[in-house]
Amino acid sequence: MAPHLSKSFAELLTIITSFFLVALATSCNSTFNTGFGLGAHALPPAANVSTADPTGPHKVGVSFETYCFEGRSVTLNYWYPALRPAGSCPFVSVGGIVGQAVEDAPVDSSCGPYPIIIFSTGLGAVDDAYYFYTQNLASHGYVVVSVQHLDARTAYVTTNKLALALAAIDALAGNTIDAVIEEYTDFFRETQYALTYRPQEIEFALDQTIQSAGNESSPFYGLIDTSSIGMSGHSLGGFYTNIIGGMPLYCDYLMTPIQRDPTYPILSQVSPCAFPARRSLSGPFALHDTRIKAIIPLAAPTFITRTQLARSAAQLKIPMMTITGDNKTSETTSWVQRDIHDNAAGPSYWVKVKDTNHYLVADSYGLNPVLSANMGLEDVANFLDKAAVYMTYSAAFFNYYVKGDQTAKTTLHTVFSSYVTELSSRN
Repeated sequence: MAPHLSKSFAELLTIITSFFLVALATSCNSTFNTGFGLGAHALPPAANVSTADPTGPHKVGVSFETYCFEGRSVTLNYWYPALRPAGSCPFVSVGGIVGQAVEDAPVDSSCGPYPIIIFSTGLGAVDDAYYFYTQNLASHGYVVVSVQHLDARTAYVTTNKLALALAAIDALAGNTIDAVIEEYTDFFRETQYALTYRPQEIEFALDQTIQSAGNESSPFYGLIDTSSIGMSGHSLGGFYTNIIGGMPLYCDYLMTPIQRDPTYPILSQVSPCAFPARRSLSGPFALHDTRIKAIIPLAAPTFITRTQLARSAAQLKIPMMTITGDNKTSETTSWVQRDIHDNAAGPSYWVKVKDTNHYLVADSYGLNPVLSANMGLEDVANFLDKAAVYMTYSAAFFNYYVKGDQTAKTTLHTVFSSYVTELSSRN
């Protein structure tokens, strides 16, 4: 039992605590989310390049809210059905991409409440870097919440020559997952495969969005369906989409000494189970959020030991759709994504997009002149046709499994474009 405190001392303690909490709240770096880049690497934005138009019936608004979370700023980027004010100009993303969304446009309340889609970006990507993808889902009647993750300003490429050499070899061999782990080996080791911050930021984003539905001062007050929630994510965000959707991080199997050693030089050989962030979890399903009803991982890698991948995927019981490009040396390793699709317990869809690399869905990077100069001509050509694949299937999937729109089912089983090289489903 705690000792009894006098009233005056208790009041003093309350005041001190209040000052301490205010100090924490104001200690956030307000400039953390400014500028454009890929992690710690600054990039020049595109010169107002147009992206794909949305296909849904709603106009779209976009807004940003920055919160203090664990002593740092976290920005949530909201895309939502909106009323477009007369004379309004389209929003230009920090990466220089222009679409049809209007910043801070009034929410269209006529068809609410709207389901939530949480979106987790790729490693190093800024929150509004997926303009066409998030805008399109909002146009179909969703409040899409994209998270500005810690790595958007802090992820950095290693200077370790061995790791960089291995990354180059793995990329040429099509083993792009290990290539990225090796390229960012110091960052991933420090953040323990991002377990120290990514799941926490995603949970915070969802909690904050749900709270806004009941907050009278929020523009989303009464306009969010907090019982209908989907999640999507690209690359690293796709990995955490799978994990939060129900894939467990098992650590009960026989591991080699290398897999158990967090200091082993070749990080791609080390299991997440080697790190305190995983060992401190209550169990393999600790990160599963049962509020999520359906998921779309976009080109998701994995840190799970390959021998455990099928076992872990078998616990994915909610509907999922994998969308990935087919570029062997720049897109996430295909067989890993396919293994998850083939072993998922719930309804599972597989979509592969022709002549498409890892950055296309992130139009702020895929259309960036610096990055696109290093891509193959086939990857940057016919952007609108390829974007249509992502937009068509993602909207139909969430419409069917989150909204319960039965008319969307036909689209899920129809090849509508020559850029759809593979379309299949299970269960």
